[in-house]
Amino acid sequence: MRLGIITDIHSNIIALNAVLNEFKKRKVDKIICCGDIIGIGPNPEETVQKILDIEEKLIIVRGNHEQYLLKGLPKNVHDDKRQMSQDEIKNHEWVHSMLSEKSKKFISKIPLSQNIEIENKRIYIVHYPFDEKGNYKKFIKKPSIEECEKLFNEKANIFLFGHTHTVSSNSKENKWYINSGSLGCPLKSNIAKAGVLDIKEGKINYEQLNIPYNVDEVIKEIKKLKFPFYEGILKIFY
Repeated sequence: MRLGIITDIHSNIIALNAVLNEFKKRKVDKIICCGDIIGIGPNPEETVQKILDIEEKLIIVRGNHEQYLLKGLPKNVHDDKRQMSQDEIKNHEWVHSMLSEKSKKFISKIPLSQNIEIENKRIYIVHYPFDEKGNYKKFIKKPSIEECEKLFNEKANIFLFGHTHTVSSNSKENKWYINSGSLGCPLKSNIAKAGVLDIKEGKINYEQLNIPYNVDEVIKEIKKLKFPFYEGILKIFY
């Protein structure tokens, strides 16, 4: 089976469309999303609706930005290292105000994690591993195989996650830990990150994808909307 892997779309509908077109060319059977559909980018409602369009193929978990919608905004972020600023709070409130009731209802039904079986391989899907208190574990951008083994306690053959926005792929004794990187936050590039995971006859193969798209159109939309904290978002994520 061929699986398309995405995470951290962050309301970037143009990047998402580019990735979905690539998945169509590659004839993926299912699409696995590791969370953070919304937040940061200019098109939260359009992005959720596009995700709804592929719901029949979709396996999805909830990210921290979906948690902000459903559970409220936290006082501290990034391993409790700093407080969320008022500009950030206003940005999240703007994102939430742009979502339809249909989109909010869909998000409310997304689980925090999933443990599925495909081709006799157990796949654990989560936005980022949780500690015993239900908080995200220490933020590691490019974890080593040893760090991955400590991060995840679940029994599985493949571990799929996101949150850090960075690409990492580690394997050991046919056990894989994969973060395909942020699809929607290009970081001074015109690249949408994604992956393709092939599972066939007991063998696992992962291919990282770097898909070009018109990032200038996204930046133009952000500048046009001038939503709260848009200048900070352009500087940090674009």
